[in-house]
Formats: sequence, C-alpha cells, structure tokens
Amino acid sequence: MRREKRREKQQNGQRAQGRMKNPAYCVLGISFVLLLFGFGVLNYYHKDRSFSDTENRMLEQKPQWQISSVLDGRFMKSFETWQTDQFIFRDGWITLRTAADRILGKKDSGGVFLGKDGSLYEKPEKLGEGVWTNLDAIRSFCQRHPELSSYLLLVPDAAGVNPEGLPDFAPVESQADQLQQISGYLGDAVLNIPVYDTLREHRQEYIYYRTDHHWTTLGAWYAYEKAASVMGLAEPEAPETPPLYPVSDSFEGTLASRSGYQADPDTISVFWPGAQTDLVVSYVEEQEESASLYASEKLKTRDQYGMFLNGNHPLVRIRTMADSKRTLLLIKDSYANCFVPFLVSQFREIVLVDPRYYYGDLESLTAGQSFTDVLFLYNLNTFLTDDVLHLSLEE
Repeated sequence: MRREKRREKQQNGQRAQGRMKNPAYCVLGISFVLLLFGFGVLNYYHKDRSFSDTENRMLEQKPQWQISSVLDGRFMKSFETWQTDQFIFRDGWITLRTAADRILGKKDSGGVFLGKDGSLYEKPEKLGEGVWTNLDAIRSFCQRHPELSSYLLLVPDAAGVNPEGLPDFAPVESQADQLQQISGYLGDAVLNIPVYDTLREHRQEYIYYRTDHHWTTLGAWYAYEKAASVMGLAEPEAPETPPLYPVSDSFEGTLASRSGYQADPDTISVFWPGAQTDLVVSYVEEQEESASLYASEKLKTRDQYGMFLNGNHPLVRIRTMADSKRTLLLIKDSYANCFVPFLVSQFREIVLVDPRYYYGDLESLTAGQSFTDVLFLYNLNTFLTDDVLHLSLEE
C-alpha cells in the first residue's frame, strides 16, 4: 500500500513537472499574469466616472488613505466598492455576465429578477441595524417638533406587492412583514400611511415600471388616495379615471441597465388635472427656477424618470397659489418626485429635502419655516439601505 502511494505521488510530481516544461502551459500562465497586471494598470490610471448613465446612480470615487479609516475597516470597504464601480469596460462585462447567467438558467442578475411576465423585479433588501437607527432619528425629530403633524409613507417594491410575478422559489424578503415591524416600532410617534394593501389590490395594473425600480404615476395616484384620507387632504377628483397623459413610450430604466436583461420599454405618464395650480419651483442650491413640475428635456436622455421635478436635488422649494394654510416639509427619495404633483393643490408651500444630497441643517431649516406637516416618503428598499437619513435628523 505504501509503495503504491509513493508511486502515485511520484507520478503526480512527474506530470506536474511535465506541465511546467510544456511551452503551452508556460505561455498560458504568463498570459494570465500579464492580463491581470494589464487590467490592474488600466483600472488604476483609468479616470473615475462620477455618474453612471446606464445605472442612473453615483459611482464610488477613489478613497483617500487615512489611518482611522484603515483601522475601522471603512477604507477597504470603500476601496472594494470603488474597484467594482470603476472597473474598466464595466457596462460590457455586465451584459456579458447576464448572457452567461441566462445560458446557465439563472433567474437573477445584479440583484434583479427576470419575472414570469417579462418584467424586472428588484430584490427586496433585508432589515438591517441601520433601519432602527433611522427610525429612532425619525421618532426623535418628530418628538422635538410636536407642532408638526408627522407622517411616514414607505412604498413597497414590485417584488413585494406582486411576488406572484417572480421566478419560482425566488428567495425574497416579505415586505409586508417588514412594513408591519417598522410601523410597530415607531408606535404613535409618527402616523403611518399604509399603502401595501392598496397597491396589492391594484397589482395587475400598470403601477410599477417593467424596466425600472420606481412606481408609475398611476401607482402614486393610488397611494395618494390613501394618503389623502390619513392626512386630511382633499380626495382626488374622479379617482376611477385619473387624468394621466403619456409623454414617452421608450423609457428603459435602471433595472434593465443594472441587470443586462431586456424587457419591453415603459410608458411614462404625467398627472395633468383640468384645473392647474399656479406655482414656482425653486432649485435652491442650483439657484434655478421653473414654473413647471416637469422637465420635458429629460425625455431626450437615458434618465427619462428625471422629468419629474428635473431629477434629484438637495433642496427644492415649491410655492403655490393653493387655497390652503398648510405647509409641508417632505423628506424623501426619488419615489416622491412623481407623487408631488398630487400635493401641490393641497399646500401653500412644499419644501423637499433629499438627505442623500443635502448637507444642511434640518433643524435650522425647520426653525426658519412655519411648517404645519412633515412627511417622510421613501421607497422601502431605499429606506432599508439608507445610511445618511439619521445624520440629517440629528439635533
């Protein structure tokens, strides 16, 4: 037995030596090393992109080396994200990877599921520790401002509302359970606006885009009906036939870009009631103004959803001619952008703050303005991964 093992070991060694002497193996090994080295050099000297038009998001920039960030692990985390975001030919690699995954029968790519109906579904996030930090900050903010009527509207994703459209056995979190836990944790500190059941009731309708993670204007309309009853706002006129008008039928959103999957282009519609409210939209930090909630020039770009309120901005102030004494502080993500048109007839002034881009002091902003209401409006997936909201709400 020992002789056989010794003989087998010798034979393996001889085969290994033979491979090392084989010119083809040497060339292959050297080529692989050179390829890795070449990509490393190209990535290092490749100019960082600040924004991805394909994925419609900001990209990680090269992190600055600091002892404190190295010791607490932040540097390596940022470095890994930077390498992933700035990898040369990134968009082409995503397409190639998706094609390979489909050949292998895989049903998700980049956190996106290819649904049974051909729609794309973003994978729901898990409840993490950061969620409770943000909720504590919301509770504290609202308790410091009892003069405000405080509301929370968290919008579930298409995968949460219509799990029937997902591939069989897709491992997803229950957003209904997540929303229930969040509502229970906040208690009476903030008045919750529950829209899950409303959206699920209309899940067969066009309430989410097929290629993008946002809800459609129709989905926002149904949510506003629920919000109006909770916030004491005027009920929408003719709710059975909302005045929505299509402005594009060629929208291809972030889920298609991120995953590489192909789906039928989406239609974007806008809310256009018979009686328009006169208003002025001020993009404060950009020092620009508009008389419209819609930026039609965005329809000529890849980010067509950016036509709502001209995309995301740190601070936006909307002054209206509405016959109302109420003023609203809206702390939000991009889901609020197509929701705002339903609100302008109900508030004399609306101030929108996007904590992802706003670095000002919310306490000072609140103290300098006589708000009557505050609404936190977020997509649930965004809310679960947000790591800056609590910083904006600190005293």
